[in-house]
Amino acid sequence: MDERMIEEEKKMSLWEHLEELRWTLFKLLLIFLAFTGYSLYHVDDAIGMLSLPLFIDTLSKHPITLTQTGPFDAVMIKMKVGILGGIALSLPLLILIIWDFIAPGLKINERKAFWWMYSSITILFTLGIIAGYAALFLVLPVLTSFGVQGAENLWRLRDYIDFVFMWLLGAGFIFELPLVIVIIVRLGLIQLKTIKKARPYSVIGAFILAAVITPSPDAVTQIVVALPMILLYELGILAASLQKPKNSDRLST
Repeated sequence: MDERMIEEEKKMSLWEHLEELRWTLFKLLLIFLAFTGYSLYHVDDAIGMLSLPLFIDTLSKHPITLTQTGPFDAVMIKMKVGILGGIALSLPLLILIIWDFIAPGLKINERKAFWWMYSSITILFTLGIIAGYAALFLVLPVLTSFGVQGAENLWRLRDYIDFVFMWLLGAGFIFELPLVIVIIVRLGLIQLKTIKKARPYSVIGAFILAAVITPSPDAVTQIVVALPMILLYELGILAASLQKPKNSDRLST
């Protein structure tokens, strides 16, 4: 009799978990569709904002014309921007809903670690997107200055949107550098003193990357692009020095 009751309780528990999973998936889909719908409704504004760096005064000497090369280009571009915008807007909330589903099975220290990671990743990535967008106003004039004399700057809108998305995504990941440094130090994968000794190489690497991104002899542009990466490296060292594990000295011997 007791065994039957235990078996029934297990079945009930399994059914409750499946029902909760079904409801969680429904909420994820509903929120994604809602944000995607909002993004599609404002897609023209979004494309205008992404294209804004092309129409500043510094580009007046090398004007750029965005083109559509096919009958479905406009539809595909708007769908792409709308869907990617929906993902970007809904992702923080989607992660929280998934977290709410799995959190009851985690320990207290694991929950604290999640909130620390979630807030750090979200803030740094958002700052990276903002900084990357601002950098476009510096990078695009430099890139267009290398145009061939007499040639028109006819850019496909699809290619430009892809470039901007990849650029912003890369900027977001670069801004995760402080978090990466903190994690590898806390895990004992690399000693903090080793990262500090690599400072000169990080500065050189930042300027090399800046030269690749903005191949311009203008020193001011190079410094403006390289400086945030150097500051991120220093911020990572500062944060890691506050978070380094107690056994770090033991690991260094």
